[in-house]
Amino acid sequence: MTDSRILLLGAGGMLGSRFALALADKDIVTLSREQLEVARPRELMDTVALTQASVIINCAADTDVEGAEANPASSFSINAILPGLLAQAAAGAMLVHFSSTGCYGRSSDENAAPHSDFAPLSPTTVHHKSKAAGEIAIREAACRHLILRLGWLYGGSATHRKNFVRARIAEARQKTELASDPYQTGSPTNVDDVVVQTLALLEARIGGTFNCVATGAVSRFDYVRHILRSAGLFPRLVPTRFQRLAPVSENESAVNDKLNLLGLNKMPTWDEGVSAYVASLLADEGHQPNVE
Repeated sequence: MTDSRILLLGAGGMLGSRFALALADKDIVTLSREQLEVARPRELMDTVALTQASVIINCAADTDVEGAEANPASSFSINAILPGLLAQAAAGAMLVHFSSTGCYGRSSDENAAPHSDFAPLSPTTVHHKSKAAGEIAIREAACRHLILRLGWLYGGSATHRKNFVRARIAEARQKTELASDPYQTGSPTNVDDVVVQTLALLEARIGGTFNCVATGAVSRFDYVRHILRSAGLFPRLVPTRFQRLAPVSENESAVNDKLNLLGLNKMPTWDEGVSAYVASLLADEGHQPNVE
């Protein structure tokens, strides 16, 4: 894809902004949110086709898991209808789309191992149902595609409002006690690692549907504890089961079975990724972690 024109959607988001940075020397075009209005489908598809992009990277998404329960239309418009329209407009282009490991839903045993790419989807929330529907819409359009299921994303700019790691550090600097949920498990994943993995798959001309998460699984509680220790912060961390409007599965962790079988898995372990990211944040601030 060295000389390909790339259409990047959602370039202002946590993930999209890192693609924009990594591909800054490439031929990139973007579209505004107004140009992605699904209520004008023919106009949207014509606009996408006119870009003549060889690769479409779709980072546009509705990520409000709680809000989707009250407003499913917004979630399905952006997470399901938009990907389907992009797929229909793609023609010969490769469509890269990002789904969620939350789509696997609840296991019969919530203490089960991380979800394999080969496991069936059984989403329990409106948000994850919309993400699963987006996957189906892309496959039904039969375009060339690469769908990557992500989970527990963090990273990028320290100022991004969805930056979980930076938010926990800021919170710990203000409080002596924090609450965190020990009952939910996931695979914390740095957006920069997702970019590296995605571009490697594009260079290898690999398509299909893959898990794309950091290696390993951890509870939300131990994830937060690792963030704070990496930052040299040691408030009291109180195990608390959070009450959520959305019935999110307690096991959102996953394993990159397909990438491993192909010998193409470039994702680091979750703790290595978090430690490295925290170190970069502190370096940007000119801080060094305290010693306990």
